[in-house]
Amino acid sequence: MDLIEEVRSCNKRPRSENLLANRVNALTGLHSKRARLFLLFNLLYGVVFSAHLAHLFRFSLEQKHYSHSSLILLISLYLMYTHRQALFTRAVYCAWGGSPLVAVGMLCYLLGLNQQPHLSQNDFLALTTLGIVTVWTGGFVTCFGLPGIRAVLFPLGLLFFAIPLPEAMLSHVITALQSASAEVTYVLFQLSPLPVFRKGFTFALPGLQIEVARECSSIRSSTALLITGMLASHLWLRRWWSKSAVWLLVWPLAVFKNGLRIVTLCLLTLYVDEGFIEGPLHSRGGAIFFGLALAILLSILLGLRKLEVGWPRPGR
Repeated sequence: MDLIEEVRSCNKRPRSENLLANRVNALTGLHSKRARLFLLFNLLYGVVFSAHLAHLFRFSLEQKHYSHSSLILLISLYLMYTHRQALFTRAVYCAWGGSPLVAVGMLCYLLGLNQQPHLSQNDFLALTTLGIVTVWTGGFVTCFGLPGIRAVLFPLGLLFFAIPLPEAMLSHVITALQSASAEVTYVLFQLSPLPVFRKGFTFALPGLQIEVARECSSIRSSTALLITGMLASHLWLRRWWSKSAVWLLVWPLAVFKNGLRIVTLCLLTLYVDEGFIEGPLHSRGGAIFFGLALAILLSILLGLRKLEVGWPRPGR
């Protein structure tokens, strides 16, 4: 019996090893051929849109609202690289799905170039960057297909955060943050022993009157908090409900951070030193409160991760 089993195992082993070797060889050939095609597309893409990408990079350095744009591109490409094994394993060519996206992206880009004299710099970059991101997405779909998109859905979606918001949309977001921050500020003042009178965005305190201006919306730190929350939830969490919880909590956390900063500055001005209202903590102290919001977000992520461990798996 032992001799028979040994013979059977010897007969099976070469076959399984050959199948594995064939699979590895096929995957390697697919990888190299597809990689060369995608590299060629990216070289052509870089030549055509290099001037616009340089313009976008300079714009992100000059405008405080979009300082994250260049970093988003690097993060997205890095995440796609870390998923390369799953990407190339599932990849299929899909020209019928990618070509319409390339066409739509080129139309957006050319429309932006045509309307540039009538658009602000912000709106011009919003339209043209939407076009070139859509073109790149179309090239990606052509080379890797819909299964490839599912393998890198998050980093591919993250690319669209590099697109500047149109001025009208940006104004609405800032107004919403300003209004919500004023509401949180009023609630926090009511919890303090100070009497407060509110009229719109203006707060009157004993010996001090402040206004929650549009600059108090902290749009840059709120965007950074949103991107950090999405990235951390993608890396640390596995369940859709836990990721959704983090994304939904980012907005109230950003608003709470703004309100807490305003109230803290007022209390320090009234009880410690009048210079706080115009000092470094006012102009450059956002990093402190951003760090506090980040610490709260981290504790929420750790709590949700523990809940995921005890959550029953599907099928059990």
